[in-house]
Amino acid sequence: MSLTAFLINFGAQAFQPFIPLYLDSLQANIPQIGMVYVSIALATNLASIPGGILADKIGRKIIIVIGNALGFGLFLLLLGVSTWTMALVALFAATAFSTLVQPAYSSSVAESVKVGERSRAFGTFFALVYLGLALGSVFGGRLPNPGRFEFNIIVIAAMGLGAAALRAIFLRETLSRNTIASVTRPQQRFFARRLSRSVWLVLAVMLLYNFAAGLGQPLYALFSTRQLSLSQNDFGLMVGVGYLAAMFGAFGAGKISKKLGVRNMMMLSVVLSGLLLLPWLYAPNSLVAIGFFAISGFFAQFFFVGNQTLLANVTRPEERSSIIGLVTTIAGLSSIIAPYAGSELWVTFEARIPFLISIVISALVVLPLLVLRETPLEST
Repeated sequence: MSLTAFLINFGAQAFQPFIPLYLDSLQANIPQIGMVYVSIALATNLASIPGGILADKIGRKIIIVIGNALGFGLFLLLLGVSTWTMALVALFAATAFSTLVQPAYSSSVAESVKVGERSRAFGTFFALVYLGLALGSVFGGRLPNPGRFEFNIIVIAAMGLGAAALRAIFLRETLSRNTIASVTRPQQRFFARRLSRSVWLVLAVMLLYNFAAGLGQPLYALFSTRQLSLSQNDFGLMVGVGYLAAMFGAFGAGKISKKLGVRNMMMLSVVLSGLLLLPWLYAPNSLVAIGFFAISGFFAQFFFVGNQTLLANVTRPEERSSIIGLVTTIAGLSSIIAPYAGSELWVTFEARIPFLISIVISALVVLPLLVLRETPLEST
């Protein structure tokens, strides 16, 4: 799983950071770019619930393999696109199938280890994910660009299809046959009505964080190249170094969570990563921009590793993927409007406003975390 996660994210990052620049080459303006990211967020949310339910009913592996193959293969549609609206449709379809696998991913990692080792397992998994993202960003920035990032698109599709083939051969199914059978029992069908207090609190955390993160999502590339005067190569390097720092952050998250607890680690993460983004917004040169972006990314990973661990701990195996899909979908509602809101804030006020508001909102994540209990919940 970890090796193929590296390949997938290497390929993905060879193109995804450059999507705003790709859309700019299609003559899309900033609000239109925001609309494309709204469609991406919408696709993410539409796919999570069915992906989770299917993963609980038929298993993790088949969903991961099919989602990878279709999701990344559909990026090839972008090679024939001539307008931003056509790109929106292609990116929507590719994102929907790519996201179908997310609940199955999370459940598979959690179920591969003992409960007490989940933070370490997610940390290791994310570390290899971020290594792929780091190298992919640098690689994508150095690829020749004949006009519309054709080589970058081919790389993302090839890596995704290759990883799907490897997972079809080597990935182990972590959901037992008995657990699959138990999902169809009547008392398991209406799990959404029995969500625990802890699940609701995790949902609140994700709603706040997703909205905060979404405000700047479509703007990083444009802000870096227009406001900070970074070249395409410098931007790719910045994103790559940021993910490399995130890799080390993910590796360290397991040890930090054992010392501080998962929720305390997450609170530390949102505060420090937000504060460290401020110097990036006013960076006088590429070296300063790359440095602070990387340090902020290092601390941000404590949140992502902690969030996956919490979701696994507060759910039972027979309904884990379904609840992860449901929570991801509901929480993602805030990220649907955020990209467009961020782009409008840029146009209405100035380029730094979306990022500054994002920092303030992300700090509010501390509030639901303060009352969240971490006790792992398993089948009885």
